[in-house]
Amino acid sequence: MKKVLLAAATLLAGQVTALAQSESSSYSVVSRGGVQNTFVHDYQAIGINPANLGRSTSLVSFTVAEFGAFYSSQAFTRKTLKSAMKLASDTSIGMEERMELARAFTSDNVLNLGADVNTLAISVSVPKIGGFAVSNRQRMLGHAGFNKNFSELLFLGQDASMFSEVKPDETLFVSDIFDGSEIKMSWVNEWNFAYGRKIMELPLVNIYGGFGYKYMQGLGLYEFSAKDGKVKAYNAFSPILDANYDDYLDDPKFNYDSADGLLNPVGRGHGVDLGLSAEIIKIVKVSASVTDLGNIKWTENLLEGQDKGFTLEQMAEDGANNNDFWKDAGKMARAIVDSALVFTPVSEMKVNLPTRFRFGAGVKIGQRVEVGVDYVAPLNKAPGNIASDFVGLGIDFSPIPVFRLSSGVSSGAGDKLNIPFGFAITSPVYEFGIGMRDVTAPFTKNNPGASFAMGFLRFKIGKPQII
Repeated sequence: MKKVLLAAATLLAGQVTALAQSESSSYSVVSRGGVQNTFVHDYQAIGINPANLGRSTSLVSFTVAEFGAFYSSQAFTRKTLKSAMKLASDTSIGMEERMELARAFTSDNVLNLGADVNTLAISVSVPKIGGFAVSNRQRMLGHAGFNKNFSELLFLGQDASMFSEVKPDETLFVSDIFDGSEIKMSWVNEWNFAYGRKIMELPLVNIYGGFGYKYMQGLGLYEFSAKDGKVKAYNAFSPILDANYDDYLDDPKFNYDSADGLLNPVGRGHGVDLGLSAEIIKIVKVSASVTDLGNIKWTENLLEGQDKGFTLEQMAEDGANNNDFWKDAGKMARAIVDSALVFTPVSEMKVNLPTRFRFGAGVKIGQRVEVGVDYVAPLNKAPGNIASDFVGLGIDFSPIPVFRLSSGVSSGAGDKLNIPFGFAITSPVYEFGIGMRDVTAPFTKNNPGASFAMGFLRFKIGKPQII
C-alpha cells in the first residue's frame, strides 16, 4: 500500500471545506465561538459536563442530524489559500507562487479541522433522580504542521534548499529532515450514555455531579510526527474508506478486516467523562469537568512505519522513470516518504483519547441575557486534541421569548481570535438555529477560514424546569 503521509497532506490541503472543528455540530455552541461549559444542558451536556444533566430544562429533549463545518489556519493568507486551491487542480503555477506556498506552509499550525455530527441525541429528566442522556456522534478531527524541509519538498521539489545542503549519497532520516512536522487525523463513531443529578443542596448553592460513558468504534486513524529525533507513524483504516492493503494480505501478522459489515470498525475502546457544576443563588453557574478519559485499541488493518533512512541518490533513481517526477512536488514528497519509511503490520496499538480539562463560569442577567466564560486545556497530545489552550466569552440575548441571538469572542486551540454570531428560533417544543464561529473569517486577509453549524430538528417535551 502506498505510504499515506502525502495522501493525508493532500486531504488536509484540498478538502478542508468539507470538515468541521470538534464540537461544532451544535449551532448554539458555534454561535458563541465554542463557549459552552455553563450553557449546555439536556443532551447537549454529553461530552462537555454530564453534571449539567442534573439541571435539565426539559422533561424530554432530542435532536436528529445536527451538524457543522469549520476549518482554520495560522499559516494562510487569502492569496496563499487561492494559490493552494489552484495547485490542487493545476500544477502549472509559477515558481514565485510555489515559494510563497512553501513559506506559508512552514508552520506548526498549518491546519486545524474536523467534523462533528450528532446523528441522534435524546435526554430525559426524572424528578428527584436526575437526568439521563444517550447519543450517537461521528467525530472526525485533524491537525497539521510542517517544517521548512517538508514544506519546500512539497511545493518546490528539487529546488528545495536541502538539495544544496546535503550530498547525494548521504544517508538522511525522516526524524532529522522533517523534525517539527506532524499530521494527525482520526474518525470515531461514538455511542454515549451520561447521567447527572443534584448531589448537594445548600441555602444559596446547589451542587451537581455527573459521569458519562462512551463506547468508541474507530473507523480511521493516521499519525505522522517527527519530534525531537523520534518518528511516530501508524495508520488503520476501515474498509469503508477503501484503503488498498493488497501488499500485506499474505503477511500472517496482518489482521485484515474486509468489508463485511455496516461500518467495519478497525478499533474499539471506552471513554469516561466526569463533571461537577454549581448554581449559586439561581444566577451564577460554575462548571468543571474532565472529558475523554480512556483509549481506543486499534487491532485491524494496522500498520506502523519505521524510519530506515535514504539518500537523495536513491530518491532520484526511484523517480527516474516518471517524466513528471521533478515537476510535481506531491510526487516528489511521496517518493521521499516511500523511500524513508517502511510500513509493517502490527497486532495492536492503544491510542489515548483527546483528554481535556474544561472550566466555565457564567451569570444570568434577568430573563433575557446570559454570559459565560470558558477555559479548555488539552491534557495529552493524542490525535484530535486541540493544539493549545482555549479561552472564550459567550453571550445569549433573547429580545423576545421566541428569538435568541448569540455572540462573543474566543481564541486559542490553535485558532486565531474569533467573533462568532448566530440566532435561534425557539418555542416550548421546537428550536431551529444557525451559527458561525467567526463572522470575519471569510473576509480577513490573513488566516482566513469558514464555519457553519445548523440544526433544524431539535425538540423539547414537557414544561421546562426553573433553573
